[in-house]
Amino acid sequence: MDKELLKRVGLTDYETSIYLTLLGNNQLSVYELAKKTGLYRQACYDALNRLGEKGFVSSAKEGKHLIFKAVNPEIILEYLSDEVEQFKQLLPELANLQKQVQDKLIVETYKGRNVIRVGLKDIISSLKKTKGEVLSTAVDESIPLAEDSLAVKLYEHDLKRFGIKERVIIKEGGKGIFKRKTTQYRKIPEKFFNPNPTQIYGDNIQIYLWGQPSHLIIIRNKEIADAYRKQFGLLWEVAK
Repeated sequence: MDKELLKRVGLTDYETSIYLTLLGNNQLSVYELAKKTGLYRQACYDALNRLGEKGFVSSAKEGKHLIFKAVNPEIILEYLSDEVEQFKQLLPELANLQKQVQDKLIVETYKGRNVIRVGLKDIISSLKKTKGEVLSTAVDESIPLAEDSLAVKLYEHDLKRFGIKERVIIKEGGKGIFKRKTTQYRKIPEKFFNPNPTQIYGDNIQIYLWGQPSHLIIIRNKEIADAYRKQFGLLWEVAK
C-alpha cells in the first residue's frame, strides 16, 4: 500500500501507522496499538486525538478502557469530498482577496527616448490636485535636461502652476537646474550617492536607469513609497 497517499490527505507517519493498524484489527486499545505499532503509548494517544479531530477514528468506552476503531474509508472519502465542495464555495472570495493584495502593488516599466516625459507627466498628474511634494535624488540633473529639455521646462512650469514643491538631493559639486522657489536643494558627498535617480511622490516611486536605451520603473504602492520617504528623510537631515 502506498502510505504516501494518506500523508497527502493530511496524516502524519504516526497517524498513518495507527489508522492502518486499526483498519486491519477492527478495534484496539491504546495498549494494544502501542504493541502492534511499536510506538509509545503517549505518541499513540496524541495521534489518536488528532485522528479523531480529522474524522478518521472513533472511540468507545469498554469497561475502564477506551477502545478505538477506524472509520470506514468510504465515509472519509465523503468527508473529504464535502471539504472540497466547501473550499470551492470559498474559492471566489479567496481569489478576490488575492486580487486585492496584488492590486496594491503595481510595477510599470518604460524604455526609450520618452521615459523622462512619461515620468515627469506622471508626477504632475498625481500631485496637481493635492499640491503634494516630490522627493528626488539626482546624481546629475543635466542628463534629463539634455535628453528632453522641453519636458523638463514644462515640468518646472507645472510645479509652479499647481503649487507642487520639490526637495532634491544632489551630489557635492552638482548644480540644481531649477531656479524658481518650487525646488529646494541639498547636497551630500558623491560616495554616498545612488547612481540611479529616484522620485518619490504620493504613493509612487520612480527609478531611472540611464543608458541606451534609458529605462524608467514606476512602483505604485503606499507602503513602499512610505519606506522610501523615510530613507529620503534621513538623507535630507545629513545633507547640507
